[in-house]
Amino acid sequence: ELAALIQRTKERLKDIPVFAISNEDQTGIEGLKGIIEKSKTYCLLGSSGVGKSTLLNNLLGKQVMKTGDISEHSHRGRHVTSHRELHILENGGILIDNPGMREVGITSAADGLEITFDEITALSRQCKFKDCTHTSETGCAVLAAVESGTIDEASYENYLKMQREKDHFERSVAEKRKRDRDFGKMIRSFQKHKKLNK
Repeated sequence: ELAALIQRTKERLKDIPVFAISNEDQTGIEGLKGIIEKSKTYCLLGSSGVGKSTLLNNLLGKQVMKTGDISEHSHRGRHVTSHRELHILENGGILIDNPGMREVGITSAADGLEITFDEITALSRQCKFKDCTHTSETGCAVLAAVESGTIDEASYENYLKMQREKDHFERSVAEKRKRDRDFGKMIRSFQKHKKLNK
């Protein structure tokens, strides 16, 4: 089951190395150390209690970060890290341990979407309509590729989700700018009115 999961992940992420590791028995730790390059910086990101600090300790080969016990109730670690900390491995690689995150979202990273979902981006140029949303349009090359199995359905769903997040972020930014402009106009109008009444 693990081997199949790793294979599916590698197929979806293509050029990104994928490692299965165990903080308990050190499986995969040496392989992970092997890709960490001298003078390059790497960040440990993830939810609270998933083992980022334990992984850092294992990569360093010593206990430098405080870690919590596994909870009997949730079977996860307890949140311990409360600040960012930089550590240098023996080979000169730089690791940053971060506090756990509640969520990660997308900002206005259109380029990031195009790079991450390069197959979908390339196919979208073949769609019948220039403004195709890749959800229901006839002549959509992306939908055809999903139906034929050329594009993984989970990858397609992730693309749509990230596209919605990006659109929401861009709308929120546009709405904030409009509110700020309207507020600025109101202040200028108030100041002008105040000068006239002096």
